[in-house]
Amino acid sequence: MVRKQDQIYGCLLGAAAGDALGFCVEDLTLADIREKYGPGGIQGYDTVNGFATISSHTQLSMFTANGLLFGATRGATSGVMAPYVQYLEAAYRDWSKTQHYGSWKNRGKCYSWLCSLEELYSRRNPEPAVLYALERPHAGTIDEPVNRSRGPNGLARCAPIGLFLSPQETPPFEISLLGAESAALTHGDPLGFLPAAYLTDLLSRIVYGKPESFRSILKKTRTAMIRQFEGRFSQVHIIENSLDWAEAAADTAAAPGETLSQQRPTDASSILACACYVCLKYPGDYDRGIVAAVNHSGLSSALGAVTGALLGAQVGTEGIPEFYLEPLELREPMTELASDLFQGCPMSRSARLFDDQWEQKYIQCSY
Repeated sequence: MVRKQDQIYGCLLGAAAGDALGFCVEDLTLADIREKYGPGGIQGYDTVNGFATISSHTQLSMFTANGLLFGATRGATSGVMAPYVQYLEAAYRDWSKTQHYGSWKNRGKCYSWLCSLEELYSRRNPEPAVLYALERPHAGTIDEPVNRSRGPNGLARCAPIGLFLSPQETPPFEISLLGAESAALTHGDPLGFLPAAYLTDLLSRIVYGKPESFRSILKKTRTAMIRQFEGRFSQVHIIENSLDWAEAAADTAAAPGETLSQQRPTDASSILACACYVCLKYPGDYDRGIVAAVNHSGLSSALGAVTGALLGAQVGTEGIPEFYLEPLELREPMTELASDLFQGCPMSRSARLFDDQWEQKYIQCSY
């Protein structure tokens, strides 16, 4: 049985590894990939200076974790806490500064200790809709959309929500709603933010629920999402149709490269469906699953990230081959964030509990 701590580590690092592998072939068709890497497609990283380069999906996933932990620390130490989505917005605006300033020395006031990491001040193919949304004075909400984007970044960055909020302490519908709200900050179309609700629910069930097959977990998530969102958003039926396809396609002998390419996974709902297809096709097999998730004519980094999160949460770091983890860019701070998500805030004003290192990161917001 995989321990919860290892599942949290596996989810964050597995998503980053899938993102990095997919980022190598982001702008290539399946034919281009096979021409460059051979009939089996890409099987390992094209490293840069020895590192596997992450995209903006992993950058923003890290800021999601930072925002959650910043908010939880405010609540534990001051007794007053705003809704989590406000801390996530602040964290994403911090990330936006890393995309507009060449160095942490020019960043101004930030709420995220991640802004102290020079390596994050690099543009890694961010979605224009995300940049534009975060330049506005007010980000979007489910009820007041900031745009009509269906892009996959709101989905690809939301995994830490499903890892951090325990369904034993937070009602499951609030966890999935926060997933949707976090995506709606920058993606206004329901097909841009509802898939994030599905993913946070899936991850919460994988990490905190009883061990069972991914197919069984997916069935429970689908039932819960229909019950929660069907009355407000008819687009739930579009997502459900795509998940019907995923379940049926996973039971066929068709090659995954051609199967995924026919779906053209480029927006959040198709990325979610294709990630579920891979998890059903290769249950518990991170290596085969992540290779399949990036060899197609679509957005390979996004599908690699979402598939990597789901498979990584299922198998933990022990189930991820070390050659995916060892060269991973920013592995150390990602591991630190995973540790903090698992531990939770150790500080408490009422109990007079203090932690100097935690205070430095989540109160002083530096590193």
